[in-house]
Amino acid sequence: MNAEKIRFLREELEITQSDIAKILGCTRSAYSLWEINKNTIPLYYLNKIANEFDINIDYLVDLSNDKKIKFRKNEIDKIELGKRIKQARKSINYTQEKLALKLNTTHSVISAYESGKTSVSTLFLIEIAKLTNKSLNWLLNKID
Repeated sequence: MNAEKIRFLREELEITQSDIAKILGCTRSAYSLWEINKNTIPLYYLNKIANEFDINIDYLVDLSNDKKIKFRKNEIDKIELGKRIKQARKSINYTQEKLALKLNTTHSVISAYESGKTSVSTLFLIEIAKLTNKSLNWLLNKID
């Protein structure tokens, strides 16, 4: 994850940390910690940045060099995300256990993600995307 990209985006838009925090509905201090990579930006806010500023979410996390693409500006649907994680996992012939081992987690965590019972962390979803060669846009149902 490249936290500098959100700082560059904010500077390009010529807005302050307070301005972008207000747009995102978070505190300036929370936003500033994401921007300096002290905390990982939650997937909810990463998706909101992509939607609000019409920026490719894969670009923001260094999975693509394309800053602008056409995508659906949708909210995260945990059930649909879970289905797509399962589909991506099966596309590389992994069991939940094998994926859990690769991600250094448990089978039950993968099961909870796939059933939509648990929110997926940003870093886990990036790793799933890399491992399965899927985009975050596809996993988040922003593109077909």
